[in-house]
Amino acid sequence: MILRQTNMKYFLFFFFSICVFSSGNSQNSTELSQQSFESIRDSINKYTFSNFEKTIEIAEVYITKAQLDNDLKKEWLGLEAIAMTNFRHRNFQEADKLAQDLVLFAQDNQLEELEIRAHLLLGDMQTVNTTIQNRLMHYNKALELSENRSNERYREISLNRISDVLEMSGDFDKATRIRKKTINLYEEKEVDTAYTEEIKNGTLIFAYSKLVSSYIEAKQIDSAKYFASFVKNYSQKEVDSCYLGYQYLIQSNIDFEEKNFEAAKTNYKKGSAICAPDYDLVTLNIAYGLGRIEEAAENYTEAIRLLKQGLDDYQVTPQEEPFMKDYYNLLAESYKHTGDFENASYYFEKYLTTREEYTQLKNEAKTAFIEEERRSFEKEFLQLTEEKERKQDYLNYLFLGASLVILGLLFLLLRFYKIKKQNEIKFEALLAKINKADQPSDIIDTKDEVLDEKHSSDLPEETKQTILDGLKKLEAKEFFLKQECNSYNVAKKINTSYLSKVINEHFGKNFNTYINDLRINYAIVRLKNDVIFRSYSIQSIAEELGYKSADSFTKYFKKDTGLNPSFYIKEIKNMA
Repeated sequence: MILRQTNMKYFLFFFFSICVFSSGNSQNSTELSQQSFESIRDSINKYTFSNFEKTIEIAEVYITKAQLDNDLKKEWLGLEAIAMTNFRHRNFQEADKLAQDLVLFAQDNQLEELEIRAHLLLGDMQTVNTTIQNRLMHYNKALELSENRSNERYREISLNRISDVLEMSGDFDKATRIRKKTINLYEEKEVDTAYTEEIKNGTLIFAYSKLVSSYIEAKQIDSAKYFASFVKNYSQKEVDSCYLGYQYLIQSNIDFEEKNFEAAKTNYKKGSAICAPDYDLVTLNIAYGLGRIEEAAENYTEAIRLLKQGLDDYQVTPQEEPFMKDYYNLLAESYKHTGDFENASYYFEKYLTTREEYTQLKNEAKTAFIEEERRSFEKEFLQLTEEKERKQDYLNYLFLGASLVILGLLFLLLRFYKIKKQNEIKFEALLAKINKADQPSDIIDTKDEVLDEKHSSDLPEETKQTILDGLKKLEAKEFFLKQECNSYNVAKKINTSYLSKVINEHFGKNFNTYINDLRINYAIVRLKNDVIFRSYSIQSIAEELGYKSADSFTKYFKKDTGLNPSFYIKEIKNMA
């Protein structure tokens, strides 16, 4: 089985984008601060992939030097280096926060071009931090700013970032139209001191390579081969040597599609060896690229060796898991063909899980499709098992095993539909409560059997009412959505020491139950009414509601409604 490169194919271009040039020995901060900005920048580039702490230290020297020179642009560049280093070392949340700060820094200091660049950077980071929608939002913002400010360069960069998203969604025609317009613009642009012949050639190699990649993804190989000739042509002109790798990498993809696997392997190795940085992500992608070729060539044992080595050298984070679906599928297919069905099943389940996460990220796939794919794989799995057992003359054992598998599948299928039906009933009941409720607090109203403080009869009614009025004001301000919302902070804001007593007596519940009911009711209503909120990941929704983790939110949502948030969201989407 030949796999289509989807999310991992973008490595071909990321590979060269992250390459840097550096030379020289390490130096202390004092020596560095006396050097030029360009020299310090070279030092940042030298260590950015291999030494996190040293890169941050050098970047801080760069920032300090910029501050002393009152150079806001270079200060921004130093901050960008720290954000990028965090991202490259997979400190994704910190990188995202720093990128947001870059937008604000550029806005506050009227650095118009850098504001566009900050949105592009922030958009790139959204793929692992939140959703494709947020990624596209930042790219569109960059496009809007570049058009308003007549910035031709960043307009084209923004359009091509949007083209990447279009291609991921399957709209290849629109993506290729945008890429061709960019190519025409750069080919017709006159060379000058800023846009040198070398820069022009490199830019066009990159642009044509992206176009070729789009045609390969669309299985239009003749068009891919035609435009690949332009990459080869520009590679023979004056150009930065790192761009020479593009012609080998895209030719490798063409060879792959034409089943010239030896040529594909040779060209992939040539391309990936040019300007390869010392970076674990590069190692993982090389393992995937070569493993993909070996799997397609039916060299399954070698494919497994390469792919397993890639995983051993790279620890995949939870944020990156959705982008590993093709990698896991390659391993599942390779193990299946070697007869190692235990590992095949393990990696196919990982493939299905990450595929589902990736599909949710793009808001496109349906659970039914994934279940159908699972059943199809299980059917093929059973057929291969039967064939293997027949060859080994274990017919009786085979038939018994097949019967047990079928019974197990039937049991799981019946159980799945039973749970699904129960959840649908719970969903309808919840929907009825929502429609009947005059206000959100009428949907979920939990009562605690054991209260912290049972009586507040010793308090004046006026005091009780003041506390209740204070709670209403905080509810109106949605203070309950903040993580710092606890009994101490609420009591401090209302200026009372009788908070628990009044909540216990008036609401019949403890403080934590009171806050959880407000949050869950808010979630129920907003998820029903806000299509953008429904597109968030469960983790992002949990954080919006004030929970520290997705697990906490899921636990309380299911406790109060009987449903997982993901099921509720899916059913609400189906109603649209």
